[in-house]
Amino acid sequence: MMESGELSTIEKLLPLAEKYGLAVLLTFILLMVLIVLVRMIIKGDLVPRRLLDKAEEDRDRLQAILDKEREELWEPVLDVFKSIKKVEKNEGSDTACGGTDGSN
Repeated sequence: MMESGELSTIEKLLPLAEKYGLAVLLTFILLMVLIVLVRMIIKGDLVPRRLLDKAEEDRDRLQAILDKEREELWEPVLDVFKSIKKVEKNEGSDTACGGTDGSN
């Protein structure tokens, strides 16, 4: 069911359609719709598909650059952790085999 605001709008438009003709009224409504669409494009609410695709490509390219920089930054830290892990593993195997635990 239509709301009272919509009915009052239609009641205001009907005399205009009768006075000026339906074609002029429909042209006016189309013009208003176009103005709203242009306004949405300007504000960024409505974006053309090619611009959206370009923005997504740029984002993916920048994300790849950031991932590469992050990997280069953390690689030395990971190497240190791996070497510490190897040293701990080797020390653990020496004591388990009766090597140098000082019990002799």
